[in-house]
Amino acid sequence: MSTIEREIWRYRRGGESLEAADRIVVELPLEINVNGMPLVALMRLPGMDKELAVGFCLTEKVIDNISQINLLRHCGSMEREIGEGRAAEDDVLDRGNVVEIEVEDPGERERFSATYIVRTGCGGADISAVEDYHEGEISSELRVAASVIYAVGEELTSRQEIFRDTGGTHGAGIFSAAGEAVVVAEDVGRHNALDKVVGWCALRDISLEDKILVLSGRISYEMALKTVRVGIPVLVSMAAPTSLGLRVADAAGLTVVGFSDGRRFNAYTHPRRIES
Repeated sequence: MSTIEREIWRYRRGGESLEAADRIVVELPLEINVNGMPLVALMRLPGMDKELAVGFCLTEKVIDNISQINLLRHCGSMEREIGEGRAAEDDVLDRGNVVEIEVEDPGERERFSATYIVRTGCGGADISAVEDYHEGEISSELRVAASVIYAVGEELTSRQEIFRDTGGTHGAGIFSAAGEAVVVAEDVGRHNALDKVVGWCALRDISLEDKILVLSGRISYEMALKTVRVGIPVLVSMAAPTSLGLRVADAAGLTVVGFSDGRRFNAYTHPRRIES
């Protein structure tokens, strides 16, 4: 399971404390090995581990496309147990927490190989990468109705079952231009949630050039850069963008929408893709 039960004490102003059971989201490390060498360790919510590994390799430019992968293997039994609805012990740190990938011509390895990184989904992009993009990098001429943008945030939230139980996850979803959910993922790291949905689509040969990416969290530099690298033309968030995230979007031709809550939204970059 993706959550565990824990006894807690609830406090309310003006009332007595109460002992109760609560659901807590599981967080465990996942090691990603590429061609027999450790690439990175991510603190993540177990589940969709292979999708997370593939998505990470795509959005961090370790590979350019799925055809470079010759072998993808999840080592251990944890992912299978979770898929079958069985419990994942929260104190087991070395059982089934490795994904091995064999790829042809891996790129960008030097950014990861010098240090074994453990993180909750923080992006690993070099700040100099901002200058690598130019106007028109995303060529998609996708058009999205404003009514769809109003609706997708609420649809993402409705599919975040673990968040409803725990309040402890971020959400990411790939949606069609008509607002239909293709895939939604949750994770303790917002970068991980993004990588999971990208990897899910890549493993099923689903194009992203005519899709919308919807996030529950803020659009930082790393999130914008990951989106650009896989060619998604429209990025919608229920939260705010950062200045550097918008700098990436401006340069790359990415449409960024923030504060989409069903009643309003702000278009920050390239609004030409939004139809009233």
